[in-house]
Parts: sequence; structure tokens; C-alpha cells
Amino acid sequence: MKKIRIILMIVIAILTINSYSQNSNELRVYYGTSYAEFLQNQSLDGVGGYELTNFNQFGIKYLRQLSTDFYIETGISYSKSDLQITPSFTGEPIQSRYEKLEIVSVPIYANYTFWKYLFVNGGPILDFQTSDNSTDSQSGIGYGLGIGGKYNFDRFLIFVNPNFKRHSVIPFEKENHHQKLTELGVQFGIGFKF
Repeated sequence: MKKIRIILMIVIAILTINSYSQNSNELRVYYGTSYAEFLQNQSLDGVGGYELTNFNQFGIKYLRQLSTDFYIETGISYSKSDLQITPSFTGEPIQSRYEKLEIVSVPIYANYTFWKYLFVNGGPILDFQTSDNSTDSQSGIGYGLGIGGKYNFDRFLIFVNPNFKRHSVIPFEKENHHQKLTELGVQFGIGFKF
């Protein structure tokens, strides 16, 4: 009788772990686009201008379920943008130049689902600028906040995630009047629960 109890407890434990693990992980892939600007705490007169266009990102997110509605979210994303640099006016004709801005980011977010189809997410972001640019380096620790919606199809899901991000709040390389990349964007993606 004792052996049957032990075997029954082991079987129940395995079934419980197996059924829990099927819903405790999510893998998501996404594409995002953003309106982005370099912002600084004080404006400086007589300096050149920077304009970011075609700001796009691609990424993978991994979510680990901690409770019914609460997840830890991490992953990796690659962002790129065209950067137009216009020098300050000196009385001569001004010639703009163009560069690429590329950043690899690792978010560490809390993700909370409510009303079944909606979620909020946010937390710190670890950024690494992979391109050499004339701007201040965006490598450092930033943050992101978002709210979104998702719809599940059994183990698959689709989602949309409008978000706000501020990069290099704590920069790895301190500059005078450090410019911080700030984004207002949206991500679209698909996911799989396992």
C-alpha cells in the first residue's frame, strides 16, 4: 500500500509539473517601429541638429509565468535608424551628413495581464550601441513602459504593444549635456506557449 501511494504521488507530481510547464513559458517574436528623438535636460543654442528616421526594431521575448497573471519578460532586440546630422549654422552653406544608429537591447520587464486580453509591461533595459556615431553613446541602462493587447489561439497568440522607452538614463560613458534617445513606438508580434 505504501509503494502504491509513493508511485501515485510521483505520477501526480509529474503530471502537475508537465501541465504547469506547458503554460509557464512564452516565446514571442516581434517587429516594431518608433518615433524617436535625442533629448537632453537643457537646450543649447548654436548647436547642430539630429533627426532620426526609419526607426525599426526586431526582437525575441521570453516570458516566464510566476503566477496566474504575472510574468517576468526578457529577450533581445535589435534597433536601427537613419540619422541625419545638420551642423550648426556658420554663415556658410550647410551640408548635412547621414549615419546609421544601431542598438542591441536586453529588457528585464515585469508583465501583468488583466481582463484576459490586456497587459502592462515595464522595467529596466540594458542597451549596447553597436554603431560608431557622432552622437553621445546610448550604451547604458534605460527603461521602458508599455500597455498592450493579446489574443490566444490555443498555444499561439498575437499581440500589439504600444510603448515608451528612454535609453541611457544611466550611461556607461558620461558626457556633458548627454543626449538620451527617447522612443514612442509600437510592437506587433506572434508568440507560442510551451
